[in-house]
Amino acid sequence: MMSAALLLCILAPAAAVRGSIRGSAGLLSDMRPEVVSKLLGEVSHKWAVDFVAVLSNTTDEAHAYGEMEKSCLKVSKSIIAGSDGDEDRVSEYMKEVCEEPSSSPMCAAFASAIDDAMVGDEHFNRERLDLTKFCKKFWNSKVQTTAQEMRVQQEAEEKAAAEKKAQEEKEAAEKKAAEEKAIAEKKAAEEKAAGEKKEADEKVAAEKKEADEKATAEKKAADEEEAKKKHEADEAAAEAKRAADSKAAEDVRVAVQAKTENLTAAIAKAAQDQEVSYNATEDDVHKLVEHAQQAIKLAAKKEADAVQNEKEEKAAKAAALKNATVTKAANETVPPAVSQMVDMNLTKEDAAAKAAGDEVAAKIAAKATTVTKKA
Repeated sequence: MMSAALLLCILAPAAAVRGSIRGSAGLLSDMRPEVVSKLLGEVSHKWAVDFVAVLSNTTDEAHAYGEMEKSCLKVSKSIIAGSDGDEDRVSEYMKEVCEEPSSSPMCAAFASAIDDAMVGDEHFNRERLDLTKFCKKFWNSKVQTTAQEMRVQQEAEEKAAAEKKAQEEKEAAEKKAAEEKAIAEKKAAEEKAAGEKKEADEKVAAEKKEADEKATAEKKAADEEEAKKKHEADEAAAEAKRAADSKAAEDVRVAVQAKTENLTAAIAKAAQDQEVSYNATEDDVHKLVEHAQQAIKLAAKKEADAVQNEKEEKAAKAAALKNATVTKAANETVPPAVSQMVDMNLTKEDAAAKAAGDEVAAKIAAKATTVTKKA
């Protein structure tokens, strides 16, 4: 649409220019070189792009050339018509067109080609010049070379873009790999730190457990040692008490025995005296016998008390054995057989002491009875 509009702008003043020979200023004013320069730049660029498509096998060449030929004929005919077929005016006009800032890279080649196509006869140029041949030649020459250059440039740009993309992808991959590596290293460091912390915690827990077990064992050993010492002290105290009680009982036995012997001697002497002097009475003898029997009972009671005390001490010892914590065996309950054995020993000792006392009393009573009968 834009190309068509520009062509109309060129064709409109062409009639006014025809037949006029006003020089360069008039030509520039009537033909509007800036418009033609812009139009030629647009269409020539499209020609090259279409030819690139042909070289890339994406467009049929006949179709591409057909489109090029239409616009090429319009532009070339307008220029020749506006210059009234005058080759010099065309050359001067195209020079001004190609000097415009918006001029196409193919402008000079297009001007040279159209100048070569024209002849010296203005009428021939206006009426009989084969511009189709001109367009075809221009298509196969400048348009083709420009397209080839454009394709090479495009390929270079595509290659550069591909290389840039590959580089960006490489850098992105390297960046991703570096990030993944950093994440993996961070994770590994965290796992290592966690493992070291766990190992340290386990070590601390193990050391604490070992210390607790050691403290418990030491406390247990101290408790057992204390219990052992207490047990030994209790045994020593009990043994000392038993020894004292035994000595006291022995002292009582000795005293009773001495007293009994003294009483016996006294009774014997009294009996002897009775037999000699007949001064003693039966009441005196009975009192003497009664006194002797009471002494014997007192001695027997003290002996029984000593035996009972010893029995209680042995019972306390048996109870202490039940509660002792010196060793595991000491913590176990005292077997019933041990208690029965202790009780049996105590009963035997009690019976023996009683029998001994009875025997002494019987001897004294026998002597007293004998004396009484004699009296």
